[in-house]
Amino acid sequence: MTERTRIAVPTEGAGGIDAPRSAHFGHADSFTIIDVEGGAIAADSSIVNPPHVSGGCGSVVATLAQRGVGVAIVVGMGGGPRAAMASRGMQALYDDRSATPREAVAAYLAGGLAAFGADHQCQGH
Repeated sequence: MTERTRIAVPTEGAGGIDAPRSAHFGHADSFTIIDVEGGAIAADSSIVNPPHVSGGCGSVVATLAQRGVGVAIVVGMGGGPRAAMASRGMQALYDDRSATPREAVAAYLAGGLAAFGADHQCQGH
């Protein structure tokens, strides 16, 4: 049996595996969702970031969870979505070096990403 992981990466514009990454989770234009299976990229798709209505970034986390995302690779994120992800069993990883989702997933597969901690957390807008 091959382990499958669904990863979300905040992206600019319409998203895509080679799209520029967005530096802030909640304000990204889109999310590129990448399925990893057997240590390789198996599939990718993109979704538009839902609007910040009541619930703020929590609604973004809910949307990703409904699509089966288990991991998000982010640069910046506030405490609300970080807590919402943790409460749903989702993992947030920090990566401020990769320019595209493809590069971010390569860093993930190489084991080079740290957990997104309080020291990475945005302190307001």
